[in-house]
Amino acid sequence: MEFCANPPYNKVLWIAKDRKVYKPGDADKTIIAYGITNSTEPNCHQAVLFLTKVTGVDIGEYSFIVRSPRGLSEGNFHVNLTYASGYNVQSEDVTSSSDSTTHIFASIYIHVIVLLLNNCYY
Repeated sequence: MEFCANPPYNKVLWIAKDRKVYKPGDADKTIIAYGITNSTEPNCHQAVLFLTKVTGVDIGEYSFIVRSPRGLSEGNFHVNLTYASGYNVQSEDVTSSSDSTTHIFASIYIHVIVLLLNNCYY
C-alpha cells in the first residue's frame, strides 16, 4: 500500500482476514509486515504485507489502517486463488502413494493509495 499523510502518520496496522493484527516489523510463519519505507512523493510512504505461501486458508479480505492527527483511513484488498493448468503443487495431506497433485495459481495485483492530508482553505 502507498499512503500519504500530512501531518505525519502516528499508527499503521494490517488486519489479516482472520482478524489478526500486524504492525510494521511483525512476522509469523505465514505473514511478514515489512517496515514502512518512504515513497518518492513528499509525505508519502509504502507499506508491504507479504504472504509467504498463499493457500486456501489465506482467501479473504485484508485491511490496511493508517492514522494521523487529522484522521483515520483504510485500504482493503481481497486474496483469492484461481485454478490454472500447468502449475502443479504437491498436496501436503497425501496419505497414499498415489500421484495426487493440485493445480493452483495465486495472483494478487494491488495498488491502493490511502491519503490523510490537511484540509486546504483558499
